[in-house]
This record gives sequence, structure tokens and C-alpha cells, in this order.
Amino acid sequence: MWCAADVLQSGGVCGEGSGGVCDNSTDVCGKGSGGVCDEGNPTDVGIECNGDGCDDGNVTGVGVAGSGVGCDEDYLADVGVQGSVCVLETSPGLTKYWRPVCADSVKPIVGQQFVSLDGAVVFYKQYAGTVGFDCRQQSIRKDRDGVAVEKHVVCNRQGFKQRVSRVAKTTLARRRRVTNRVGCKAKVVIKRKSNGLYVVHYFEERHTHSMCSIIARQFLKVNRSLDAGHQMFIASCVRANIGSVRSYRLFKEIVGEYSSAFDFEYDVDEGDQLSRVFWADAVSRKNFALFGDVVSFDATYRTNRYKLVFVPFTGIDNHKRSITFGAGLLTREDVDSYVWLLEKFKKTMCHDPICVVTDQDPALKVAVARVFGTSKHRFCMWHIMCKVGEKVGPILSKDEVFRRKLNGIVWNKSLDSKSFEEAWSCIMEEYGLGDNGWFRYLFESRTYWASPYFHDEFMSGLVRTTSRSESQNSFFGTFSNGHSSLVEFLVHFGSAVGAQRHAQAKLNADCESCFPVLKTPLALEKHAMDVYTISVFYDVQVEICAACYSCQVVSLCDCDGHVSYGIKDGAQRAWYVELVLSDYTATCSCKMFERTGLLCRHIFFVFKDRGLESIPSRYVVSRWTKGACLKPIFHIDDTIVDQSSKVENVRIFTNLLWSDIYVCVGLADGNIERLSQLRRVICEQRQLFLQEGSEDGSGVVAGGSKQSVINSFCGDVSQGSTVEVRDPIQAKNKGSGKRLKSTREKAASKCVKQSRKCHTCDEYGHNSRTCPLNG
Repeated sequence: MWCAADVLQSGGVCGEGSGGVCDNSTDVCGKGSGGVCDEGNPTDVGIECNGDGCDDGNVTGVGVAGSGVGCDEDYLADVGVQGSVCVLETSPGLTKYWRPVCADSVKPIVGQQFVSLDGAVVFYKQYAGTVGFDCRQQSIRKDRDGVAVEKHVVCNRQGFKQRVSRVAKTTLARRRRVTNRVGCKAKVVIKRKSNGLYVVHYFEERHTHSMCSIIARQFLKVNRSLDAGHQMFIASCVRANIGSVRSYRLFKEIVGEYSSAFDFEYDVDEGDQLSRVFWADAVSRKNFALFGDVVSFDATYRTNRYKLVFVPFTGIDNHKRSITFGAGLLTREDVDSYVWLLEKFKKTMCHDPICVVTDQDPALKVAVARVFGTSKHRFCMWHIMCKVGEKVGPILSKDEVFRRKLNGIVWNKSLDSKSFEEAWSCIMEEYGLGDNGWFRYLFESRTYWASPYFHDEFMSGLVRTTSRSESQNSFFGTFSNGHSSLVEFLVHFGSAVGAQRHAQAKLNADCESCFPVLKTPLALEKHAMDVYTISVFYDVQVEICAACYSCQVVSLCDCDGHVSYGIKDGAQRAWYVELVLSDYTATCSCKMFERTGLLCRHIFFVFKDRGLESIPSRYVVSRWTKGACLKPIFHIDDTIVDQSSKVENVRIFTNLLWSDIYVCVGLADGNIERLSQLRRVICEQRQLFLQEGSEDGSGVVAGGSKQSVINSFCGDVSQGSTVEVRDPIQAKNKGSGKRLKSTREKAASKCVKQSRKCHTCDEYGHNSRTCPLNG
């Protein structure tokens, strides 16, 4: 959804005479409404027509407001694919209608004839995919002979979601579902004439919702159909016993594309052997600018044949999904290597994160403090709690009461620093752990891991463990293997990041077209649905519902424009909210907003009590909103990232050519004449290239060229300068070779079943068949 400011930035035009879109064909006076109206049809689409769908009390206004559109202008233009424009019209009853404007050749008109019904439906689907909406077949009427005589194709957002009756409800937890229905009236009616042709009988082109953005149009159902080339490729993969997922990846590599804006840094040792490298592209930099407040990274091993340590930098996007900011490879895990890596990361991203989450590696502790001086360094709490069983002994590790008490203070978000220290001292004294060196070290370094010491840092409570980094390590492991070369590993990394960004783009598209079900009549909840992504809104919805049904006031003090609420949440302790009436600035003692950037139930209770209908803008953190990354163009320093543009380089044209070839072969398959004609054209072009004695750099000609293969695999490689970098040495880090084993690991290794005993020599490690004595 686009508001006026975003549209103007993207090249949209608002108002009369501001760009030429408000001409006679789109005038809202009713005389030239732009739609083709049947004069004898009472459902004329003109604005001033009394028989149209412009009811003053039209419930579709609720659906539009729920879709996040906040524009109040009479006209609004949104520039879409192939120059299509969507004009916003407002009826006298203040109902908003979006009228797509595109080339006349792709838009249906009343009276347009088609040879077949399928051809008419396909034409309307192509029109829908061009202007930016989905459609579905609503109804069909047939005659006595079973021939279709009338068919209705409607917008995919027609109608409303049916409410589930209370009788049908069960005790089982129901999955939360979203809906995209807003009661849209756009449709086309196709009828069969007496001569056997099909004609467009009625066409309503106005929608009660905006068209989807350029970035989201790739996910429309009408734009996701398989062409003949893709179908033929899948059939070939099936014959080779290749599944659908792998066939999709193969075809994506053939017809896919990559980004050319790529930043990297590397370092070599005394023998010119690669020792460390860091890389990040422009999209990663854009993501860090949007979501780089908290960064987590954790080293992983066995990702390449050189055993280099792989260190991806991970954050959280506006859908609460993991997102990659960049990555590095290191031969050693010492202070110098980590300092070099973090300095290159900081140089590329241009600013420090608010909080950095790592494990308890001493080298990381020194490196983070040296490079990210303004960032808050936090240890992974999960790694710390996993070691408790080893440090307290076998008896205390099985004591459930001890575990419950320790977890009650370690994972408690509501304790302040003083309460945490008192509770910690009580547990240490009760169980005699005051002299335990490991627990003393934990208490001395409590400012690096305990939750109370991160309450004052904005967004620092967003991540408390490195579980996201470990999850990302596992995710990257599905795309690579431990035997890959560095070039292969980088290609696999690009494929993994591409899959990650595709999933993020799909979630962005869902947030544009769908909205969740509201549970309260509060305008606050409706406003939260408009601004937040679906995943984040569910968390906010829990707080709003708790504010309505669980919170109660235990004290109230109003003095000089400042109101202090004492609010009790169920059986929990009382929390205090301070509210300034002049600008509705609110602070709560639970500090949930400071930790996560989302308001707590206590502040929502106060806002509800004061009758606020929207969340104040100061409490809507942009990183959680729908529009955080929906703008098509971003300026990252001197680099312009255009998410809607196509990268034009040799590889892209090569991939597009392969796609066209697959489509042509698929269309010609089974027809000898077509296949012969296609082969003749290709042979003529090949002979022309051979006669010219040149190659265009995108592939290998008859003579063969290793450089052409390298360019097609890795991109264009410049020959202007020579860089001597030798293969790295086999790295030996903490993840390989000998290391100190814990008591638990030693005990587990002793319990391993011994190998079979040879009955010939009574030795272990072989059997009688392979015994050396039988030589």
C-alpha cells in the first residue's frame, strides 16, 4: 500500500495538472469515468450514477482502512509495472476507489469478442497481472448441453471473510489465519453469443483497495504460472530423478540474476595465502541500515575444504525473521583476526550496532570492546545455562527446585539490577555455591549477560542468545558442504541469501495484501494492524488483549498534567506508568518498550483509558512497520539500491536467452516443422558468429575459452590488474583437532560400545576375516 508521500517519491502524480494523469478519461465527474459502461445496465460504474456501487455506507471503506492506506487526497497515482498508473477516486459517500490505468491493448472493454472462453479468462488474468491484482473465477452458467454461456471472474479480494460460529468452535487451538477480503467490486462478466463467440458483457475496473507494489507483483498467482520452457525443464529433471526443489534451484540458476553492487575485503599472510575475507552486498548494507540495531554472530566449522571458520553476521528483520548482514572467513580465531573482521564490517556498514551478542569467547570479548566501543556486548545466556549442570555436580544438577529457582532469576525480564543481585546471593548461600569459581566469575561478569543490566539500552533486549546465529549456520549448511572450494562456497552462500531474501519479499507481499483478524473493537488495535507487520502485530495484539481483559488499576495519582497509574496484571506485581497529558508521553516500569521497541499491556491500558485511537508516532518504531523495506529505492551512502529494477549485465542477458530458448523448445516440442525451423535459425546465427571470429564474453565459442566459462560462473573478471592470492592453508581452530574435553564428554566416550573382537588373535579393531595372521 502506498500513501501520498511514498507515491510522490516513487514518481506518482497527485492532483490535477501535476503530471497529466487526471485527464478526461479519469475524471471523477462521471461523464468520462474511464470504465466502459453498458448504458442499459443498472450497475453503471460512473461516479454520479445512482445505480452504481457507490453506497454512502459501503462497508468496503472499513476494508480499505484496514489495509494500511492513509491517503486523503481525491486523486492518487501509483506508478507500477510497465508504466501502469492507479488513480484514487473518492465518491460523495467518501468511499475510495482505485482505478488502474494502463495501455488500452491490455485492458478489457465491453463488447470485446474472443474465440473461446479460456482465451477471455486468460486475457483478463494478464490484465490483472499487469496492473497488480489477483483474480479468481466466481461462477459459471451452462446450458442444457453443458456449454458455458456465462462466466464471472472477480478480484481475489471480493467478499468478506466468513465468521466462525461459536457452536463450531472446539477446544483445540486454531491456527491464526489472515484474510485479504475487503469486499472489492471489480469483476468481468463474459457471455456467449449466438454465433459461438464470447463477448465481454460487463466490466467493473474500479477496486476498493490499492494495487500491490512493484516488489510484490512477482508473488501474484497470475504471475506465477509455469511457462512451456519451465514445464519442459521439470519434465527433464523428473526423468533424471531430480525432485521439484532441486529442479527449481537449477532453473533459477539458469534464468536467475545476481546483484553487481558487492563490497569485499581480504587479507593474506607472508606467503600470499588467503588468511581472512569479509564480504557484503548493497542489499545487506540496506538491511543493516534498517535492522542493524542488534547483531549476533557465531563461528561455525566444516563449511569448506580449507576448514576456514565461517562467521555470518545475523540480525532480525521487521517480520522477526533472521536476516544476514554479511559474512567472513577466518583461518584463525584469535584477537587480531576478529578485530580485522569487525573493523571491515564496521567500515562497510558505517556505524556501530546498539548491541552485539556472541558466545563467551575471550578473543571476541576483547575484539568487540576494541572495535565497537559504543555497542553493548552481551554473552549468550543459553550457552551459560547449558554449563550449569557440569559446574554444580551430578546431585545438584538433578535438583529441579534449584533449577527452577536459578532459571527464575536468570530469565526473568522484570527484575532490576538490585533485585537480581539479592536473589543471586540468596541462591548461592542456600546451595553452598559461594566458593564455586565458575559462579563467582559469572557474577563478576553479570553486566555481560544478565537481563537487568540491559534494560536501559534501547532494543538491547531483542536478542539474548546466539540461537539465531546457530540457526543461520544450519540454514547455510543446507546449501553447502565441507568439500567445497572457496568459489563454490561463495556461490552457495549467494544462493542461500537469495532464498532468505525471497522469503522476506514474500512476507512483505503478504503484509500488503492480507490483514489479521481483530479481537477487540479498539481503534488502537486497528491502527496497530495498519502499521505493523503481521508477525509483529500478533505480539502487539496479545498486549492489547491483556490490557483489556487482564489489567486493573490499583492506584491513580493526577498532579500538574502528570498522571501516575498503578496497574496490576493478573497475579503479577504492580507496574507503574507515568503519563504526560500534554503530548501523551508514557513510560512503564516494566521497560518492555525499551527492550523490544513494542508497547506493553500497561501502557496500552492507559491509552485505552484516555481514549486514544492511534498509537503515538514516537512509539511506532520503524523497524517493525510494514513500510520499513517496501520503498523501491534506497540510498546507501553513494550506492543506490533499486529493488524493482533489473540488473543489466552479461550474465542477465545470458540467463534470459537460455529462458527464451527453453520456452521456444517447449513450444516446438512434438512439431517437426517448428523444431526444424528453430534449429535452422540457431545454426545460421552460429555460423554468423563463427565467420565474424568473435565472442561476446557470455559463453564459450567453438574454440573454447576458460575465461568465458569463468565469466559465466563468477561474473565478468577484469583483466586490468593482477592480484596474486594463493589458496589458504588448512586451518586448525577450536572446532578441529585436539581440544580439552569436559567431564561429561569423557564419561560419554567411555560408554561407547567397543569394537568387535577378533577370534583369531584376540585383538580389537578387526575380525577373523581381515586378521593379519590369516595373511
